[in-house]
Amino acid sequence: MGATVERLPGSCSGEDINAALETDGVVIVENFLAPDLVKSLNEELQPYVDASKPREQKSMYDDFLGGYTVRLHGIAAKSASFPDVLIDPRIMTVMDSQLKPNCTDYRLSSAELIEIRGGETAQPIHRDDDSWPRAAQSAAPLVVNVMIALSEYTAENGATVVVPGSHKWDSDRHPKTEEITQAVMSPGSAAIFTGQTLHGGGQNVSGVPRRGLSVSYCHGWLVPVENSWLGIPLDTVRTLPHRAQSLLGYDLYDGTSRGSGLINMYEVGSPRALLDD
Repeated sequence: MGATVERLPGSCSGEDINAALETDGVVIVENFLAPDLVKSLNEELQPYVDASKPREQKSMYDDFLGGYTVRLHGIAAKSASFPDVLIDPRIMTVMDSQLKPNCTDYRLSSAELIEIRGGETAQPIHRDDDSWPRAAQSAAPLVVNVMIALSEYTAENGATVVVPGSHKWDSDRHPKTEEITQAVMSPGSAAIFTGQTLHGGGQNVSGVPRRGLSVSYCHGWLVPVENSWLGIPLDTVRTLPHRAQSLLGYDLYDGTSRGSGLINMYEVGSPRALLDD
């Protein structure tokens, strides 16, 4: 693996991150989260990891998700510290730049704890934008992912495989070996990449679990990958900051300024009415 990923310090701005994304489609921000926040996230999520059992592989789709990988959704209902990540100002700046040119607002697509355990095979390299039909691709990127390391990410334990520059490629181009690398990073660092950038979970040959928190954002007019309405109880949503509630889908999407209409309605109004009950 001969390619490299640009690394920025934790003191960088959202504008710095955007500049790197425009060039390479992926960037690593070192020490993106403070150690105390990483510690809290791990402690709050640990009971759910302990209670989870990796799936037995039964289909090609399960091969993609991993038979030796623990995955958790509904993170806002499992971690009181998560809203600090969800509405991080640097992340919001990145999403404003990357997504808002093609939507009036964006929302959470998925927040997923991913723990790759020993024996896991490499995930097929893919683009997250392909979660949606090709008819929507003219608005690419459709999604931007923030992969936060909650443990050491090493070449041996499954650090995310990325292909810098692939966000500018034709969809049928396959990477050469020398164009592929891994997002090796320490706890609290983050690999941020657009939905057009080729990537995948790495192979874990070390036996040491690799734990990360993948937080992705998509256009507000798309159906998100994760159904947060079912995964996060209303009583929990009511305790969250206003912006976090919006990102979970509790606002009306008003596309009239861009030549579309109102979507995500509830009782001919905004789903935010549910939070006032």
